[in-house]
Amino acid sequence: TKPDLNLRTQSINRFLEAFSADNPFSEEDDAMRSDALASLTNLELVVTASNAVAKRDPSAIAELIPAGNFGKLPPVASIEISPDGKKIVMLRAMEDTYHAVVMDIETGKSKLVMAAAPEKFLFNWCKFANNTRVICQIASYGVVTTDNLLLRRYVDGRTIFTRLVAADIDGSNVLQLVPKTKPFGLDRRQKQEWNAPNQASIVSWLPGDDDHILMQLAREDRIWPSVYKLNINNNKMKRVIKFRPTILRWKTKDKGELMAAFGYRDLKPIAFSIDRKKVREININHLIGANDPVPLAVAADNKSIWVSASNGEDTMGIHRISLANAEVLETLYHDPDYDVTHLFLDPLTKEPVASRVIREGFGYHWYDLEFEKQFIDVSANLPGTPSHVEVVSNSKDINRLILYSEGNGTQPGYYLYDRKERSVVSFLKLYGDVGPIKDLKAISYVSRDGVSIPAYLSLPTNENSSPFPTIILPHGGPWARDTDRFDYWVQFFHSRGYAVLKPNFRGSTGYGDRYMVAGFQQWGQLMQDDVIDGLGWMIEQGYTDPDRACIVGGSYGGYVAGVAAYKSPNLFRCAVSFAGVANLDDL
Repeated sequence: TKPDLNLRTQSINRFLEAFSADNPFSEEDDAMRSDALASLTNLELVVTASNAVAKRDPSAIAELIPAGNFGKLPPVASIEISPDGKKIVMLRAMEDTYHAVVMDIETGKSKLVMAAAPEKFLFNWCKFANNTRVICQIASYGVVTTDNLLLRRYVDGRTIFTRLVAADIDGSNVLQLVPKTKPFGLDRRQKQEWNAPNQASIVSWLPGDDDHILMQLAREDRIWPSVYKLNINNNKMKRVIKFRPTILRWKTKDKGELMAAFGYRDLKPIAFSIDRKKVREININHLIGANDPVPLAVAADNKSIWVSASNGEDTMGIHRISLANAEVLETLYHDPDYDVTHLFLDPLTKEPVASRVIREGFGYHWYDLEFEKQFIDVSANLPGTPSHVEVVSNSKDINRLILYSEGNGTQPGYYLYDRKERSVVSFLKLYGDVGPIKDLKAISYVSRDGVSIPAYLSLPTNENSSPFPTIILPHGGPWARDTDRFDYWVQFFHSRGYAVLKPNFRGSTGYGDRYMVAGFQQWGQLMQDDVIDGLGWMIEQGYTDPDRACIVGGSYGGYVAGVAAYKSPNLFRCAVSFAGVANLDDL
């Protein structure tokens, strides 16, 4: 039987009123298209111009869902709840960009805190530094140049600059964080502090200290970062520890005391233990696989650290290692077939709660059984029983959580879950104007040399009308993988009557070292064959009309599409490369 939950599945009026009345935002403002829309719109001319392709008469084309519905910005991004669980900060879409908004959960009122200036900068994310002040990351394009003769060995060029800005939740006291660089040393003409492109790397939010954060900045050196304590109210900054060559990432205890560091020497991962600012290297060779170990969090005992690492296995698992000598003290979880790289800790006790695991679909491996029971109960009672439910953010006491759900044909959306009240409120839905949501189904096929290739398949609603015009959609990276998550590109193609195959070719991550290494030095070769063999499998299954196939991809997927255009021209009616790699020598 289902638990007795106070489940309010429809959007609460006060949330909707907050967005229309207290914000300068409306649904009409959300209708602007993203950059990718230009490509979708252009592609639509290809895939709908002929009724022979779309199997529709010309009069039916006018009734198709507009491409702009798929490419426009979702109404929110980067949503987080405050430590006390009373407010939410989010990026709210207006026209062609996102702006920072804080909403009071109790009253439903919302406030524009900071607005982006698209010609100068855009917001990436916003988080609560404490209950009354938020910090957001902004980004802009710029050109890296220097007159420092000591830095001439570095290559200048165009890159993305990231910065942090802070504001009170009422929109006052806005401050760009990190003071300007200044000369240092005896020769002030040549020794100017480096104005690093990345000035948004937070080492610790310093719980209990509402005035400061710890940051790492490559300021005294162009590569290796030092650690600084920064006042988020007046921008005063003090160095905590000076950079050390080889160290790229610093880790702290909960209250900000430095405990570990990680970096590289001769492209090989290395690690350090830190005690009272004394840095000592520890041997982590036993943890290294084809993927580098990933430090996750300092453990509750403050003497060990959680890492995701291979530890002699083919796949990455969650391990606790000693900071004294890197000995593996505990293997919390290891999946023999899939990499596990995520760990959610209780913010108060620092004990493990769950690990997010992506197998064929998304899921969790639970350590806190009581939390697991509540989570399963809530997930089962959400409208449509979505197959994917994720904890996006939580209050400090883990009483209030923001959940994101999708899958099983449900519309993606956000919920506010109160564990004490046992209530769930649906307050934001995404992509409500793209028609029926089509799920991706996990499948596998065998390549020409006998390797099993995992993939995801989406067939048009009228599955009995096969064969279909087909889109082969290889992912970017290639150090990445596709999943069964909602994909607005797939939804767009589905709305036009296309089957879609998303292959996780050799070289994809998430399936262990051997599968990833099998793609090394195989660009345009075995990796390309895996994608082409996916089309062959689609034709053999009767899903694809061999005369109506197209290959579409972005980044590395764009490279695959470009190679297919000259290596397999007879298999595809079109090849579309979106931001694709075209010149390997320039990488």
